[in-house]
Amino acid sequence: MHLSAYRGFMKIEQAGAEIGRVPFDDIGAVIVRGHGSTFSVNLCTRLSEAGAPMVICGSNQSPTALLWPVQGHYEQGRRMEAQAALTRPQRKRLWRDLVIAKITAQASVLAATVGPDARLERMTREVLSGDTSNLEAQAARRYWPLLMGSDFQRDRDQSGANAALNYGYAVLRAGAARSILGAGLHPSLSIHHESRGDALRLADDIMEPFRAFVDIMVWQLQREGGDSGPRTRRQTPSCLRADPRPPRA
Repeated sequence: MHLSAYRGFMKIEQAGAEIGRVPFDDIGAVIVRGHGSTFSVNLCTRLSEAGAPMVICGSNQSPTALLWPVQGHYEQGRRMEAQAALTRPQRKRLWRDLVIAKITAQASVLAATVGPDARLERMTREVLSGDTSNLEAQAARRYWPLLMGSDFQRDRDQSGANAALNYGYAVLRAGAARSILGAGLHPSLSIHHESRGDALRLADDIMEPFRAFVDIMVWQLQREGGDSGPRTRRQTPSCLRADPRPPRA
């Protein structure tokens, strides 16, 4: 597959034949998965001008590289200065709020799928500033077996449901990065995540409460016998993927 810019569109070609076009104004981000995919420099420039990041995924569906715009929000400098000046207590309070929102979303997913879990719901009222009790991890250990089955383990290097989750989170991460850049913030200046060399640490923070939307989609796909292939990718928003072809009949 080859991606290029044509007037106001991203053009998608396969084997030399055009198979689709997407207006740049409708693109939130482009997720490129597939070792044979190619794209033009002109496309990268047009995406940057539109404020849309391009995310390159590896074989396990996880992001390996990111192209994001140099130009940003008109108040970008001042907002980044304020972002960098956040005190540790402020970051800890923000992280507490994100963890509460994440566990609340996980409890809602369980209530909508396999049934409510009182312990997870109680955890939302027990999170301290900075999540010093690490309730985020405790909630995850309870959440995944209840949602996906007792034999399931979250492992980014595994296939099946894990690969589907990887891809969904990659789409979510790209959307979070776009929103961060659009707000004039820097994606590397995080609230909590501190992975060295990671350009999207703030996106990893911000996306946490929204992971549950991916979880419930993958849960539904697994119940319907889905996998991490084209059918899974078709469930992602069309403006966030680089494969506009309609589902096969």
